[in-house]
Amino acid sequence: MTFMFRYLRISLGLLAVAIFCLTGQVNEGRAKRTFTHERDVETAFIWDSFPRWEGRNLVGHLHNHSSGPVIYTIDQNGRRDETVFTLKDGALINIHDLAASTDGEIALVASALSADKRGTTFFARISADRESQTITRTWPFCPSVVTFAPDGNVWIIGNMKSEDGTQDLARNVLRRFDRSGKMLGSATLQVKGWRTAETSFLRASKDRVGWFAPEGEYFEFSLDGSEIGRYPGPEGAGVEFRNITGMVLSEDSEVIVGHFGGTHAEFVVLSREQRAWNSISVSKEHAPSWAFVLGLDGTTLVTTTTNGRLGRFRTR
Repeated sequence: MTFMFRYLRISLGLLAVAIFCLTGQVNEGRAKRTFTHERDVETAFIWDSFPRWEGRNLVGHLHNHSSGPVIYTIDQNGRRDETVFTLKDGALINIHDLAASTDGEIALVASALSADKRGTTFFARISADRESQTITRTWPFCPSVVTFAPDGNVWIIGNMKSEDGTQDLARNVLRRFDRSGKMLGSATLQVKGWRTAETSFLRASKDRVGWFAPEGEYFEFSLDGSEIGRYPGPEGAGVEFRNITGMVLSEDSEVIVGHFGGTHAEFVVLSREQRAWNSISVSKEHAPSWAFVLGLDGTTLVTTTTNGRLGRFRTR
């Protein structure tokens, strides 16, 4: 199967954002974190699937399950770049997840069905200038989530199937790949529950990779793939995995998880020392009823709602 790209670039106006106000709740004897409220602005975008904020860009995709899904990035100045991802034989493509590196590369994991009904799975690594790409076939490994590690390697978690695709041989398999697409390591992760990695979040900081697993456990790995930490998920009323709205890992390895609290969005921060999650309170007048956590722009938490409104939780 031959893969081809064509790309176009579109400049738009300033990307609209919304800023909310939060006050962090932390242990006694430590200063509370403060976030300032600036303004609320609607955007013009309705998401086919929720994008991610990686580095200094929003990255996402449109028109999935088609012969030409569109991968887009929007930078802090509102410049929107789009890449139409196609297969030469007109295959239908299903992008499962995508990520961006700090220098602008994009990695995506996907499956495809060719015109003659042959299926495959793969990941693609697209250069920052969108002029070149490396595509690695992964079948019978079926990738679900992806992230860039700080050393430039691509990390993927997915399932291993039999060659004929009729059996699941292993779930939640972690694989690491270098810049050329060569596999550096593979391990089957032991997690609780039966859910697979499709409903999970894989992110990286400057010195580790974090994975919020399907049943709510949180894992951390060193850059060689070794597990260095495992923590129970947030507890409390309404904290179920189906209500989790995203996880982010800051450059300094602070972990923030969003969830739907029943009447409004809630956020928690991991305390590794306590092996617990501390709530971040949202001022009542600015608390969104629901918000998906997209990522961090520096130390600013970026969220969105289904109607395309972006929210930024900015530290002071």
